[in-house]
This record gives sequence, C-alpha cells and structure tokens, in this order.
Amino acid sequence: MRKGVLVFGMIALMSTSCALFNQNKEEKFVNPLFYKTLISISHFTDKAKITPSSVNIVEMGGFERNYKCRLVNNQMDSITLDCQKSDNVSQKDKTVSFTYSLKPCRQENACLDEGGWLVYQKMTPYILEKTTTYVIPSQSDDAPKDKFVNPLFYKKLSPISRGARPTFLTPTSQTYYDLYNNKVVRQCKMLENTPMFITLECSFYNDFLKDTQTDVYRYTLKKCDEQKEYCFDGEWFVLEKMNGVSTFVIGKKDMGQ
Repeated sequence: MRKGVLVFGMIALMSTSCALFNQNKEEKFVNPLFYKTLISISHFTDKAKITPSSVNIVEMGGFERNYKCRLVNNQMDSITLDCQKSDNVSQKDKTVSFTYSLKPCRQENACLDEGGWLVYQKMTPYILEKTTTYVIPSQSDDAPKDKFVNPLFYKKLSPISRGARPTFLTPTSQTYYDLYNNKVVRQCKMLENTPMFITLECSFYNDFLKDTQTDVYRYTLKKCDEQKEYCFDGEWFVLEKMNGVSTFVIGKKDMGQ
C-alpha cells in the first residue's frame, strides 16, 4: 500500500513539474518569419522586433517602445498579441492589441523585393496610423556593394517636404543643393542594399565643431497611390529617414516618361 502511494505521489509530482515547465515555456510562432526584424516603410517608425511575449518598436531618433505581451492568435499569415502599456495619466497598465498580417512582396501590392515579405501592423487603439507597413527584405548578403539593386535610387529625388533639398544618390555619395543653391557632396558607405530600401552611412566635416561627423540615412520607396494622395506628378515617393523624415518624389519626367 505504501509503495502504491509513493508511486502515485511521484507521478503527481512529475505531472505538476511538467505543467509548471510548460507554463514557463514560451509559445512559438507557427510561422518563423515573424521573428525577423521588420523594417518600416511608413513615416512614423523605424523597425520592429516581435516575439510571442514581447513587441519592441524603435521610433525615429532611436526612441524605443517595449511591451510585454501574450500571444492570442497564432496563424501562418497572421498573429495577434495582447500587450501591456503603462498609462502615464492613470498610472495603470492598459491593454494594447497588435495584429501582424503577412503578404508576399509582389508588383500588385507595390512591393519590388521579390522574395521579400510585407508585414502590416494594426494597433488597437492606434494613435498615429491605422496601419504601419513593414518589409522583411529578401536575403541581401550577395547584393552588390558598388551599385544599387534598384536603379530607381539613382534618379533625381525632388523634395515635397519642408527643409528637404533636391538630392542625388550613389552607393558612395549623397549630393544635394543647400538653401543658397550650393552643391554639397558627402562621401558615403552603403550598409544595406535591397529593392525597397537602401541605407547609407555618410560623413561630412562640421565647420562649427571642427570635426568630421557621420550620419546614417535610410531611403525607402513607397508607391504613390493617386486615389489616396496627391502624387506631385510622380510614381514613387522616397522617404529619407535620419532623426526625422523628409519626403521626396521621383517625377515621371525624371523616369523618362
């Protein structure tokens, strides 16, 4: 009898241990693509990194928003996480829901990175946008270092936002015209080279500080939709991100149309 009780107790202890272990074990995404770093191709964010228990969003200028989350929907093409966000007014945690939907990059959804993926982030409740669009770029390890994968980035970038100036890019330079129409050339190094975006690290000499400074710029293509926005006689917007966002357009005449 004692032996039976002992065996039953051991089984119960093992079952309890397994249950506790499974509670602490993080659930995995059905689709491992959701673990990839998401590169923003909209105005307000820079990139995002998600796991089944967290969402990390990097805003422009490097500010980060971190959420502790619980996975409530786990599909191949869509996931939803209920996350906790601190409310400075009520001093209480508020629940924010993030839904991420996955679609392959195709011409019909204005994505030029064949082999890459578009990810749409919907935040409920939302503040700035109903939907933020990210891209998971295709593998670019073999991308050339001396030329852009997408020749659109060689075109003239005509500014449509305040403070931006006409700009020309190469994999090794950034050229623009200042407020006095003086030509300014910065030497650059290409850090990322994909069909949807490029990243350049550019150096310049600061006369005030008497020192050479380095800035990192990301240029991202966004298809112009004439049904939703004024396109300034262009087909593509180019978002220049550093500490803020400047918007350019590639005009139809500059594309040879």
